[in-house]
Amino acid sequence: MKIEKLSDKIVYMDDKLTKRILFKETRVLSFVLNFRPGQGVPPHNHEQSDLIIHVLVGQGEMGVDGIIHQISQGDVIHCKGTEVFSLTNTGDKDMSCFVILAPNPSSAYSIEV
Repeated sequence: MKIEKLSDKIVYMDDKLTKRILFKETRVLSFVLNFRPGQGVPPHNHEQSDLIIHVLVGQGEMGVDGIIHQISQGDVIHCKGTEVFSLTNTGDKDMSCFVILAPNPSSAYSIEV
């Protein structure tokens, strides 16, 4: 068993989003994405890996296959690996999301930024 504290992974930077790893295993990867207002990730997909995002704090927009959805604290989103998604903090406060990818797509995704 492993235990991590989400609060330890909520770290913001003014010049770029941050990604803090919680667990990196073959079958699952989990991390926290932290965005200042205006920061985000461009459209992409994870092919064979499903994505679950839980908005911990803040609000923003999530594009899925070209359709924009408003998301906010408490929302939990599931995307199939083939769906193309983007995520942007469109609010005026910081946004943090707990993310799960299963299976872990590759070691390249297990790097903190």
